[in-house]
Amino acid sequence: SCVMLRRFAIIATLGLASALRPTPTHLASALSQPALSRRALLPALAAAATVRPSPALAADALEQHTTGSYQVTFGAPAGWPVSEQELQGSRYLYIATDPAEPDSANVVLTFQPLAADYTSLGSFGTQQLVGNSLMPQCADRSGGGCTLEGYGIEGKMLGTDTLKGAYTYDYTIQQTGKAPRHLRTLFAVQTEEGRGRRLVTLTAQCYESKYAGLKPMFQKVLESYSTSLK
Repeated sequence: SCVMLRRFAIIATLGLASALRPTPTHLASALSQPALSRRALLPALAAAATVRPSPALAADALEQHTTGSYQVTFGAPAGWPVSEQELQGSRYLYIATDPAEPDSANVVLTFQPLAADYTSLGSFGTQQLVGNSLMPQCADRSGGGCTLEGYGIEGKMLGTDTLKGAYTYDYTIQQTGKAPRHLRTLFAVQTEEGRGRRLVTLTAQCYESKYAGLKPMFQKVLESYSTSLK
């Protein structure tokens, strides 16, 4: 049976969508929990976003992919093979990458089971609150956030919007000694018969140096999201 995520558990897993980098410590501990607290769920999803594979700048067309019982269709650049990965807590990932350029870009679709009372994105709070959870979490007693100087990592939210009833975000994450990354993420909630079913995130990310060339494609990736569950 599905692991039902509680309120404080979900904001921590959404963080997974922006950082599936080699297992950050805060992520590893969150993923080991059988059920995340609302504050714990948003970072887990943000991590799923930086799974570290690659892009093909020449690919201009999208190839549509289906997800079986998850009832979602999404697009990824043509020629990027898609792999699947099951995580703890009944979470599931689809990852599209270009094997010719490992580590530079990827498209990641994640599924996270929800409690029945999570019937809309509003169940997680405002769009700004959800977006804040995508940023590296380093707040100290002074109330400061992450900086390269103080923590070796920092994020910047560049823009927010809505698309097909979903939240979308445009942001960057930079880590000392690593190439800065640019990410575009979509958050949506699947419901069935008025009950919350799954939290879905779709993220396209790449090195900042490649973003200008991939920006139109990344927009198409987010626009390609569709689900037969409402």
